[in-house]
Amino acid sequence: MTDTHRAGAHRDFIAALKELREAAGQPTYNQMKRLSRAADVPKDLPESTLNDILNGKRERLPDWQLVASFVMVCHRHAEQSRLPTDALGSLALWQARWLAARNERPHAIGSYDLYGTPADEAERRTTRTVARLVRMAGDGDVEAAYRLAVIKVLTGENAEAGYWLHAAGRQGHPGAEALAGTARPAEFAADQCFAYGQDYEQRGPAKQDIARFYYKLAADHGHPRATERLRALRAVPFGKLLPAPVT
Repeated sequence: MTDTHRAGAHRDFIAALKELREAAGQPTYNQMKRLSRAADVPKDLPESTLNDILNGKRERLPDWQLVASFVMVCHRHAEQSRLPTDALGSLALWQARWLAARNERPHAIGSYDLYGTPADEAERRTTRTVARLVRMAGDGDVEAAYRLAVIKVLTGENAEAGYWLHAAGRQGHPGAEALAGTARPAEFAADQCFAYGQDYEQRGPAKQDIARFYYKLAADHGHPRATERLRALRAVPFGKLLPAPVT
């Protein structure tokens, strides 16, 4: 990306943030600062910072945590003002826009050395799994929103986890309150991913790669049974079924 194109992408992204704020009811800088102090918002939004960013006083794009906070605060203000939020865009959509403005590609979750599948196939399937959940959550699927929260907890993407957890909780998902209230969210999320992995493994060969994805997330956080299943599946050629144990 040339300097000219980079500057143009930067301006376009800041313009999009301004439009987002306007669509959310044009909260004042002070209102945005107060809303950013919520526990699940990743970064405070000082009035001076908001002024500098939205008025083009910074040469570089804001970091992702700041952008995520901006998006979450706009959603909260719109909700409090009883304005529609559908057109504001999800956190995942804004991350894609931010990465595009930086001329970066969204990174896939996790590494694939333990999958036992071709790397390009593993990446394609994993990216597609998360993308499908994002689409479903955007259409109002509460289970998809909750699963995204679980995934983001384990990948350490706290802003995204908070966003999807808020979305799931707002729609009354029974697991959202439990995840939000636990003192050990990673352990809780790992247990959930192990259960998801078992479910997909038992559905047959076509779902085995998705099972590995969930097992890998849980195993990376020390879940012993997920590690056991992942090791067992490594010995199975891609697309073949190794029945999950009945528990």
